[in-house]
Amino acid sequence: MIIILFMIPIHVLAFDLQANVNEPSLQEGKIQIILKLSDLQEYSNGINAVSGKLIYDTSLFESVTFVGMNNWSCAYNNEEDNENNGSFMLITTSGNVNKDTEVAQIELKLKNPIEKQNTKVKIENIQTSYKAQKIESEDKEINLLIENNNITVTKDSSENQEVQQKTQENVQQEEQKYNYRKYIIIILFVIILIILTILIIQLIERRKKSEK
Repeated sequence: MIIILFMIPIHVLAFDLQANVNEPSLQEGKIQIILKLSDLQEYSNGINAVSGKLIYDTSLFESVTFVGMNNWSCAYNNEEDNENNGSFMLITTSGNVNKDTEVAQIELKLKNPIEKQNTKVKIENIQTSYKAQKIESEDKEINLLIENNNITVTKDSSENQEVQQKTQENVQQEEQKYNYRKYIIIILFVIILIILTILIIQLIERRKKSEK
């Protein structure tokens, strides 16, 4: 008896939550960040919720406004001395989404004009779910230079996000190519086993006939 093991290639879903800075807001002692869902082509049924955690220097920024956009609502935890401080949940109120969509705006305001200083705003633990499967996205990091009441996004931040996005796209493409090659190899292996099985059966039958 010949047992054929057939492995089905597993494709790992991914998505992206972009964090884009609204440049005009930077000269007003505040920073506005637009969160945008992207890379949802493989989600035929769409997604309806995204969660994550906003991390920033509370000694520099005094207030946070976190509001949903385009029929997305937001629940944001701003309780101090709470381990879940900064956590957020975005939920759509108009059905599942499978296209690029701006879902929220974050606004941070400086406490006071300060001397030249570098800081970062991060969005971590980004995840959604699709058909009961938890799917995570890359953390986002925005590097800022603050001087007096002016805020500037440093080049490292935008370059890093571009590199991360390109890297994620390349990984997905390579993963698809790998799964396709693996699938073809498995099919060829199964075909060869079937042919060998047929040849062995024919050989056994010929021997039986010759012995008679």
